[in-house]
Amino acid sequence: MFRKIVSNLSFSPALVGQLGFYAKRLRKEQTTRRIGLVFVALALVVQCLAVFQPPESANASNPNDFVPGGLGVGRANRSLNNFLAPYDANSRNLRDVVTSIGITREEIVSAQYTSFLSGEKLGWNYNSRAYGTDFRARDAAGNDIGIISATPLKKIFNNNKLTVWGWVGHSSKVGWFAVMQACGNIVTDIIPPEPLPPTPPPPPAPTPPGNIVLSKSALNITQGAINATSVAAKESDKITYTLSFENQGGTAMATKLEDDLSDTVEYATLLDKGGGTYDEATGILSWPEVTLAPQEKQSRTFSIQVLANIPSTPVGQSDPNSYDCLMDNKFGESITIPVVCAPPKVIEQVTTELPKTGPTENMIFAGIVLSVVTYFYFRSKQLNKEVRLIRRDLNAGTI
Repeated sequence: MFRKIVSNLSFSPALVGQLGFYAKRLRKEQTTRRIGLVFVALALVVQCLAVFQPPESANASNPNDFVPGGLGVGRANRSLNNFLAPYDANSRNLRDVVTSIGITREEIVSAQYTSFLSGEKLGWNYNSRAYGTDFRARDAAGNDIGIISATPLKKIFNNNKLTVWGWVGHSSKVGWFAVMQACGNIVTDIIPPEPLPPTPPPPPAPTPPGNIVLSKSALNITQGAINATSVAAKESDKITYTLSFENQGGTAMATKLEDDLSDTVEYATLLDKGGGTYDEATGILSWPEVTLAPQEKQSRTFSIQVLANIPSTPVGQSDPNSYDCLMDNKFGESITIPVVCAPPKVIEQVTTELPKTGPTENMIFAGIVLSVVTYFYFRSKQLNKEVRLIRRDLNAGTI
């Protein structure tokens, strides 16, 4: 349009009015493009901050980790010494647990830092897991120190081709093993035989052993006292758990009563402890040890209430089962209750992984957008200047 008006000015001076109208439109376009340039520049600044200072996970550590907080982030801060220090101190029975699995300190020291695929490998962690295989760990004297669990990594990460970084070595008892950088947990290909307990003195006479059978159920009281696993728990729902334990053996037997609520209390609060004792640090609800006579059955009941504002905390970095819109709980058998999460969590579950673009791709894309906006801005500015020059020449009578 600009070229058409200028070429016809000498034949029809009345077109100067259209030239003025065109100049006004150019000034408006120039203002619009200047604003666009400012916003693109601001977006580029935000992009640079996201590239050079990425966000950290809101839940980078979990009580199930062998080494809470992991063994360091990135190449500069990683160190196997972050694993060996709590190992040597036997912090949280780490040395006894690793020895029970079948791995020695010398084998750990000789491990090399590299990566591996999750595949069918087994990740070891503290406490029972919904998809895990329980394994009873023992100390050097053969005394029972508790249950650990071996869970397939493909179940933990929901991906059997995920790249995991850590120290990989070889054990004479379990073969291939690794120490995960993110959490310090041990990874193996197999589950070794459980270590044997210390040999007790011979009994005066053989007696049938006791056999404690554990079971668990949950009712959503708010939604009509129905099976809590069959409906999604909503805000402020009250859920009642019943723990049952029966001695199906022939002799009396003592048993510990402990229920790990660490995953449940991410979305709920303990409303009624049912006479038990709750440890907020470990998330374990426990009762005094009881001795059951043959065929005797007892139960314990406690209640929780779903939070009034269900958090939209992202899935944990070291434990993807944390804040996954599920309340997992195991007492003999697993109880999994779905939770109605906020829209951001739904998006997180649907879009499990963003496109794999690194800093280079992001900066190139931002540079291209900035170049395009800058070009149109200066082009508008140049056209506006040309209009002013033509109007000046026209008023001077040189056109």
